[in-house]
Amino acid sequence: MKRWCTGILLCAAAFAAWAAADPDEEQLRRMDQKCEDARKAKLAPIREELARQCEQEQRYLGNKQRDCALEVSTYGDTFSGARGAAIRGMYYDLPECVAASNAWKKWEASRPWKN
Repeated sequence: MKRWCTGILLCAAAFAAWAAADPDEEQLRRMDQKCEDARKAKLAPIREELARQCEQEQRYLGNKQRDCALEVSTYGDTFSGARGAAIRGMYYDLPECVAASNAWKKWEASRPWKN
């Protein structure tokens, strides 16, 4: 019985160590979030204008406001092209996004399995 409990504790400790996020990776995720927040702020007025134009054109019969907002909600985001290639979204050239991208590249280069 004692041997079984020791095994469980060791497994639990190993799992906890494995599941704990790398602090560098956590910082990178926060940088990614700052990038996405900056992109959203930059895209918001454009999406609002496109939704307004959609409503004026009366493209939808039902709830025009909701349907037009849904139509333009992904405008500027990354999407897949006709052959499956990723078409990069807009505003990844913002300083927050460039900093995040460079930080990820530096982090990936520092990983031991990459060398």
